[in-house]
Amino acid sequence: MNMVLQNHLQAAKSSKRPSLDKRTPALTIQGVGLDKDSRCMHYHTKNDVVALACAQCHQHFACYQCHDAIMTHKFAPADPTAQSVMCGVCHQTMDYQAYSQNECPNCHHAFNPKCARHQDIYFES
Repeated sequence: MNMVLQNHLQAAKSSKRPSLDKRTPALTIQGVGLDKDSRCMHYHTKNDVVALACAQCHQHFACYQCHDAIMTHKFAPADPTAQSVMCGVCHQTMDYQAYSQNECPNCHHAFNPKCARHQDIYFES
């Protein structure tokens, strides 16, 4: 593994985002080369701000490729009714139905509509 990828992986493993509510622990989004809104090296357009939880490890990742690069197991799709989606801008969690509206229900940041191409990776049928 090259040094650049090793550095990205190390930074991803220790990536913490500030809590929006001081009474609750900070929610974490992991990924490779994350920016402040959780865009990663794989998906980094203006609207690539969604993090998705793996059903096996219950951690949020910028994308399935980041998950598979960091973890020792493959990304497992979540139940569509679970709060498995997180907005990378405001950290609002939501289920598939809310996410499928293509914008965050809290901060109204638009989501990338092309993410629907990966629906079968992120959500159980």
